[in-house]
Amino acid sequence: MNLQELADRARSLSGIRLQSVRSDEQVEQVVNESYQEILGLQPWPFLRGEATVSLPASEPIFVLPQEFRTLTSVLLTMGSDTVRLKQTTVDALDEYEQDSGEPAYYARVTDRQIRVWPPPRQEASVEVKGQLEYDLLKGSAVPVFAEQFHPVLAYRAATRMLVEEGDDSGRSESYQLEASGYLQRMEKYYLASGDIGLIRIGSSRRGRLARRY
Repeated sequence: MNLQELADRARSLSGIRLQSVRSDEQVEQVVNESYQEILGLQPWPFLRGEATVSLPASEPIFVLPQEFRTLTSVLLTMGSDTVRLKQTTVDALDEYEQDSGEPAYYARVTDRQIRVWPPPRQEASVEVKGQLEYDLLKGSAVPVFAEQFHPVLAYRAATRMLVEEGDDSGRSESYQLEASGYLQRMEKYYLASGDIGLIRIGSSRRGRLARRY
């Protein structure tokens, strides 16, 4: 189901037909908010990714070819030696004394810029693994997870709209249960199946949210 189909389903479930009450853009926004929440609930395997980049000698910063929400592993290889870098902060790196030893730490400068300390003495290769950032749904774009679980977004969006409109019919509670059921099946499917869904990115130089609604 694409964004428009999900918004139409959410509008139908909620019974909110009038554009003056909820415009199409507002319904789509609620669907996307539900989408963000679902993707942030778990370290979903379909968002796992990795990238390998080259780091020239004495260069302390490399740029990821795609944005990662979180990094779980940063391995630096120089020659035949590979080391797992420890994460720290840019402020902490600035306090370290100059060191001519081997690279040992990394810090995120921006969403895509990573700083290594100390800089490598020779050209190095860096392999990064983590959870990829995701785009909001637009136009004909569909959620990144299996279609059988797409209705969870419509049920969560409908629940939220009904709650915000002061629903006292009991539908919001019913839809919340439906959404919870989809989410539980989704977690079982992805987190207990061993499906890793790894996304590999080509080499180049350069919280947990509430389950309600």
